[in-house]
Amino acid sequence: YLSPADEVFYGGQAGGGKTFLAIGLATTAHKRSLILRRINKDAVKVVPFIKELYEGDDGYNGQLQRFITSDGRHIDIAGCEMEEDKQRFKGDPHDLIIFDEGTDFLESQYRFIIGWNRSSDPKQRCRVLVTSNPPTTAEGQWVIKHWAPWLDKTHPNPAKPGELRWFTTIGGVDVEVEGPGPHIIPGEAEPIKAR
Repeated sequence: YLSPADEVFYGGQAGGGKTFLAIGLATTAHKRSLILRRINKDAVKVVPFIKELYEGDDGYNGQLQRFITSDGRHIDIAGCEMEEDKQRFKGDPHDLIIFDEGTDFLESQYRFIIGWNRSSDPKQRCRVLVTSNPPTTAEGQWVIKHWAPWLDKTHPNPAKPGELRWFTTIGGVDVEVEGPGPHIIPGEAEPIKAR
């Protein structure tokens, strides 16, 4: 909850509170949140948890799959089952994007959707949260690579739990850089983000 990272990975066993962390952030620290699960029918299972944790008016609209809290926070709930489903989120900014069970998603879905992690309010913090158990398929292994300093036991420079590392993308490849910058990087690069 308190991590200053732009992209947070929170793992653990089943029942370890991962979805509750996501809901807590969405209902207290962000204005426009998107909670994703890979399968839409699984995504709507989040709604009872929101109602259980959030003490306020029942602001859930089932047709829009949107929960609006009494203080005006929007929480969109959706699935992204097929590769092409990621296109549904194009141009729809959210200051918090949550991939609940992140290893269920394709890396291409993750990278595309986080491109819309933004806010028109300069005071609103933007971040991405990935909650997950360990990968159970080859498709989910991207998570180990993406957060290698923390998750890959063979990483040459392992990170301590909670330690921030900074990354940019050059030519489609993630590159770790020393600190938040500014950095002079040849060619085109994405902004530097903390994980």
